[in-house]
Amino acid sequence: MTRQILESSGTLIENDHFVYASGDHGSGWVAKDLINLRPELAHQLGQLLGEEIRDQGFRPDVICGPAIGGVICAQYVALALKTRCVFAERLLGKTGKTEKFEIKRGYDEIIRGQSVLIVDDVVNTGFSVRLTCEAVVQSGGHPIGIAAYVNRGNVGAADLGVENFIFLDEILLPSWPADECPLCQAGVPVNVRYAHGSEFVVSEQVHLMS
Repeated sequence: MTRQILESSGTLIENDHFVYASGDHGSGWVAKDLINLRPELAHQLGQLLGEEIRDQGFRPDVICGPAIGGVICAQYVALALKTRCVFAERLLGKTGKTEKFEIKRGYDEIIRGQSVLIVDDVVNTGFSVRLTCEAVVQSGGHPIGIAAYVNRGNVGAADLGVENFIFLDEILLPSWPADECPLCQAGVPVNVRYAHGSEFVVSEQVHLMS
């Protein structure tokens, strides 16, 4: 059912050149924002993931999603589980790259001492959810695991630093460190519409000018 929803919404894109949040490059992308254009599909995925979470015996006090992309799916999953939902915000370093996530707006008080499930739409390298998990711990919450619609990076719970990783579908697409990317070596242009390609292109231009 999950794969059918992704394919019907045109979410799965292959044979292109993408830059992920971690800085790694790859040839495929799950354009999760296309799902959010159709709230009925996003709601359906949230219900499916909520059911999977319940079936595996988890009853989190709070759901936490990494901004920006994880906020919408976290809301739908929280709705399915009838629990509260907060989000973690990115903090950028001097280079403009994400250094860590932080839980603000009083949400830190809500999760303190509570069991928290980190929820994102798609896990690529796990960069965002790992930092969100760290933010939960720093705010006094107790992460019980990570959940996502799609595991795109062939990662496991141990890779994410948690005991439990729940997902609806697994889509394996190749990725490489930026300095080893065969697409860069072949001169394939970076996709600037999806993922973090536009930021990468700007940073490369700044680097060349400096």
